[in-house]
Amino acid sequence: MNLEKFYKIYNYQFRNDIISKLQLKTYKENECILKTGDEIDGLYFLIEGKYYVSSLEITGKELLLRYSKKPSILGDIEIFEQCKIQSNCIAAENCEFIFVPLHIYNNYLKSDSSFTHLLLKEMAYKLKTCTISSRVNALSPVSVRLAAYYCTIESSRANSEYITTNNLDEIASLIGTTKRHLNRILKQWNEEGTIHREGDKVQVLNWGKVKLYSNDVRFE
Repeated sequence: MNLEKFYKIYNYQFRNDIISKLQLKTYKENECILKTGDEIDGLYFLIEGKYYVSSLEITGKELLLRYSKKPSILGDIEIFEQCKIQSNCIAAENCEFIFVPLHIYNNYLKSDSSFTHLLLKEMAYKLKTCTISSRVNALSPVSVRLAAYYCTIESSRANSEYITTNNLDEIASLIGTTKRHLNRILKQWNEEGTIHREGDKVQVLNWGKVKLYSNDVRFE
């Protein structure tokens, strides 16, 4: 188990008497890591790979909520809230996690202020990004959301990994619309020379126009 990766990513060192109780968990691409409605069994600290978080709607459609790369923690919300798993978490590529079983957290780490700070920092990041996405998706027209999406992932300042994808179905889900609606907007932008599109691949030719369409809205 490579704890050096963990130390470098999370800037936290486990006590020596805990190390032997930790586990390395690996998941292949498209494998389910956590499933909505199950009981949480511990904390998962991502050290390699990328996963996505989705919610199953009442219609049966799976709604993509976010992507996650290291540093990223699973199980924090469920443990603090003492609730069942809230969303599906699926490996977008091969993933490795340092796993802290629930009883180890309760017996050894729950009263560790440094470890609690680590969990609270992760929860604050989740709250921030979810709040931003909810605000943008609720208050802006789809054309503005799409332009804001491209401007956000283009910006070198933005922390946009949680929404970055090249798949139009996923972009539609992330900004709260349908691929059909995106196709209409992209068709218009393509015809006016703002973008060049080949399938799901979109090349922005006129960033000035896209920024104008975004109304200065960003997912950040």
